[in-house]
Amino acid sequence: MQPIVDLAPGAEDNLLAVRLGELIRDNLARHPSRRAQLRAFRASVLVVAQDSGVSLTMRFDHGRLTIHDGAIGVPTITFCGDEEVLLRLPQVAFHRRVAVPVLGVRHPHGAAPLRQMLAQLVRGDLKIYGLLAHPRLVLALLHLVSRPSVDG
Repeated sequence: MQPIVDLAPGAEDNLLAVRLGELIRDNLARHPSRRAQLRAFRASVLVVAQDSGVSLTMRFDHGRLTIHDGAIGVPTITFCGDEEVLLRLPQVAFHRRVAVPVLGVRHPHGAAPLRQMLAQLVRGDLKIYGLLAHPRLVLALLHLVSRPSVDG
């Protein structure tokens, strides 16, 4: 079964929702291994751009992703930050063989976006509610939207 990525009615006017939907569709087409990861998800993720007041909900249901405009239901995890910060999350590089972020020992330039994201978490520019309760889900979501992998 092919994964399905849909925009719910009204979400097509939300530019952040459209961008994330296109990014996930492209990644699923380029990286078939990520399709199995999407099929394993059953969660709701809220993304809030605090500077623009834009929000969206991604509802994952075992191979189907529906992106809604605004907050829908009770999210499993929530990403909050300025839109610019949220749009930089896909820059975090992951290893090709193992779905873990590049830490920089062999790829110092590949680890820069991860270090930047961690610095934003420490400063409070980025908040990930539910990170401690669902760290695997946060990593899997970052992997799903991440840029092309590097050899590790």
